[in-house]
Amino acid sequence: MLVPRPPANGILSPGHQQPEYGVPLVRVVDDEASIRTLFGRMRDVLSAEVVAYATAKELLDSLDDGQAGCIVLDLVLPDLTGIEVLTELAQRGCQLPVVFMSGMARVSEAVAALKLGSIDFIEKPFTLEQMTAAIHRAIGIDLDRRRSADDEAQLRGRFRHLTPRENEVMERIVRGAANKEVAAELGLSPKTVEVHRANIMRKTRAGSLAELVRMHVAANEQQTPTGAST
Repeated sequence: MLVPRPPANGILSPGHQQPEYGVPLVRVVDDEASIRTLFGRMRDVLSAEVVAYATAKELLDSLDDGQAGCIVLDLVLPDLTGIEVLTELAQRGCQLPVVFMSGMARVSEAVAALKLGSIDFIEKPFTLEQMTAAIHRAIGIDLDRRRSADDEAQLRGRFRHLTPRENEVMERIVRGAANKEVAAELGLSPKTVEVHRANIMRKTRAGSLAELVRMHVAANEQQTPTGAST
């Protein structure tokens, strides 16, 4: 049972409401009605919406990870184990951070949960500040992930507007080639290269050549799988 003991300084961490992502949603799965009721009363403390499920099936049947937030999951459920739920979430490509809670977990189960992507494992009974801190951390991780994904998509979008010729020019100028060198290599006039260069800077919204180089490097890193040889 969660013990509602306030923090020593009387101040709880602020919520993670972000205008661009709306109010976070905490999805709680626990077969104990008292726990589900308790989380429902924590909305103001969490600065988040809370929806509680009694079974894993209820969560999986209604799961929509489009809304930022996290999942708080009991390890022992009537229909599936928490590990099985986490495995199913991974197979679905769900990236919502998961906080596990349990009053009877073995060390091996906790390790398995963390290896499968759980960000925290909290033993019952736990205090209000323990659970609040874990949930706020989980929401923060999810918001950071979404911002990063949005930034990457925006960066890819800038380069997507370049024409094939502009891409050819860009690949050379980011390697340090002067306009005359680019012109000679591509069979263009220096004036035409200048026009292409201006279009590249405008479309990518790069404020300088150095910024264009940084953006180009970042875009290439996004396209290179982790661990791929160079």
